[in-house]
Amino acid sequence: MAKITKEQKLYLEGMAHALQIANKEGIEGLTREVNYRGANNLPLNVKSTELTAIARMRSKEELMIIATAMADTMNTDMKLPPSVVLDFLRKFNSKVDIFRYDKVALEKTQAKLDSMYALNETIKRFNEEE
Repeated sequence: MAKITKEQKLYLEGMAHALQIANKEGIEGLTREVNYRGANNLPLNVKSTELTAIARMRSKEELMIIATAMADTMNTDMKLPPSVVLDFLRKFNSKVDIFRYDKVALEKTQAKLDSMYALNETIKRFNEEE
């Protein structure tokens, strides 16, 4: 009997993993897993739930940095009173929730702000500076 190559062994392990997912979560679950791993270049030894948890943690950290920088700028640099900053933060959090679930509203607002303030170009320049 011929010896199995490393590539063949990996292929068989991948098939076994796919079969395990399909048996547990159905074809829809397998499709989600394949799409998720392909989009994120996620190897089999990393669980998608672990990657999702890390992404959520980083998103929360980034959102806190942005909200803090905005509130501090309003208070320190623009000399706005705490009541105005607090009102802003409430409205900011509300908008974050809306845009998180309503992509149409997000895209519409982005387009509006881009036309008014060249938002995309400003963000692009900011990202290039990092």
